[in-house]
Amino acid sequence: MTGKELGKEYPQSDEKEIFDEMMREMKAQVDDLYRNKKMLRQVHTKMHGCVKAAFEIEEQLPKELQVGVFVPGKTYHTWVRFSNASTVPQEDGKKDIRGIALKLMGVPGDKLLEDEKHETTQDFLLMSSETFFSKNVEEFRGAMKALTAKSKFALLFFFLKPFNWGLAGRMLKSLIKCVNPLETPYWSTQAYRFGTEDRAVKYFLKPSENNTLINENTTDPDYLKINLAQTLNSHEAQFDFMVQFQTDADEMPIEDPTVPWKSPFVKLATLRIVPQRFDSQEQMEFGDNLSFNPWHSLPAHKPLGSFNRARKVAYEGMSKYRHEKNDIPMKEPNDSPDFLEQTT
Repeated sequence: MTGKELGKEYPQSDEKEIFDEMMREMKAQVDDLYRNKKMLRQVHTKMHGCVKAAFEIEEQLPKELQVGVFVPGKTYHTWVRFSNASTVPQEDGKKDIRGIALKLMGVPGDKLLEDEKHETTQDFLLMSSETFFSKNVEEFRGAMKALTAKSKFALLFFFLKPFNWGLAGRMLKSLIKCVNPLETPYWSTQAYRFGTEDRAVKYFLKPSENNTLINENTTDPDYLKINLAQTLNSHEAQFDFMVQFQTDADEMPIEDPTVPWKSPFVKLATLRIVPQRFDSQEQMEFGDNLSFNPWHSLPAHKPLGSFNRARKVAYEGMSKYRHEKNDIPMKEPNDSPDFLEQTT
């Protein structure tokens, strides 16, 4: 036992140097991949759809759970983006990490990013693995170097080294098959503040057992988009949004996301994705140009841990870089009273 404190971060002394090097490598990678064409995201590149939803807070929440956006009975109009994590888009039938990103609108209060302090959005980012495959950013930097290297042998040599075998095993375990993005549970893998500095949580989205899914296609390279569209053509889909509290700072570390937390899940909200048509060219382009960042956030939900600190540098920097290269202004979406009615 190390006697760590609940909710407290423990940064490495050389994090800035690591983050700066990662940024240089990511920019070099996308420059090479998207030379003379539209630049896509560096991760979670392939989008299945960007859909409309309602994020409905539970009517009866104990006082200690009424934090930040979690106002009893409050509903937020929300954009939801489904994706595959792979940097180079691949067929949906291949194993991958699957992602979901939520952007709540109409959220009052100053936000953490200085350039977007007065925006009225709050983002939550989750993925289809309960834990992350790297223990820390230094370990992740080594894997990213190998993954982004131009030489095809770099990745092989990296994983042939015995001290990288644990990382390789965790990475392979995080890749899953998927038939419909609406069938998958999603975890934040990283920790977040919950109001006060001594409280930290992880997020979990659990698909409802009552969802009706239409999965008629499993062969098309883009079948996840097809099955998502077929399902939402006539059916609603719901997820339970839950939090898991850090109750032991040693057994449930903030800085090592390879360790699953063991505390119970507490439901705070329902994500209700309404029936809609989302696969128009206009809406697909909107979703591709939209930025999601865990630091699009109220201070009450501040991202915690080394990977979230890396995301602050990488997501903000890479989004600006991508939008500049594509000559597209960075803009957070606005809410509208008829948001959910504009669905078909």
